[in-house]
Amino acid sequence: MKKLRKQQKLVITCAVIILTISWIINYYSVRLPATSLISHSTTIEKIFFYHLNGSNITPYLIEFEDNHNELNQWMSILDSVSYTRSARSFVTKNIRNDGGETFAFTIFYRDGDGELHDYFLDMNQKGYAIRGQNKMYKMVERESEVFEQLSAWLFEKAVEMPVNSSK
Repeated sequence: MKKLRKQQKLVITCAVIILTISWIINYYSVRLPATSLISHSTTIEKIFFYHLNGSNITPYLIEFEDNHNELNQWMSILDSVSYTRSARSFVTKNIRNDGGETFAFTIFYRDGDGELHDYFLDMNQKGYAIRGQNKMYKMVERESEVFEQLSAWLFEKAVEMPVNSSK
């Protein structure tokens, strides 16, 4: 009887471990659309972003018109690839310092009550994106191509913001 209970416990433990591993693999391998990164994509009013390239930091602003044509263009670039969740490790915790170009976005949107809210999104040349402080994603394929399309579009549509140099 004791041997049977030990075997049952072992089977249950193995099943729980297998289910946990399967869930983790599935969680990090499911492909997600850009709307997983860009919350409230239909109510975005403006995007303030920094272009980080080495030690150069340049601020920009994009304000979207009522027709949302530019917003649709931006989302179509981001939607041209899918994303997977990525575990944040000590190596990939700060995607801004990986040596390549990075965009640090502050995205402003209106909620259902009409109040203005914002959230942060960092996206780098290697295809990593961090939303807020804790959700990390990775582009699936064509990272550099999509980043180049995004760069070209952003620099065409954005207005470089003046930097105050008060002394």
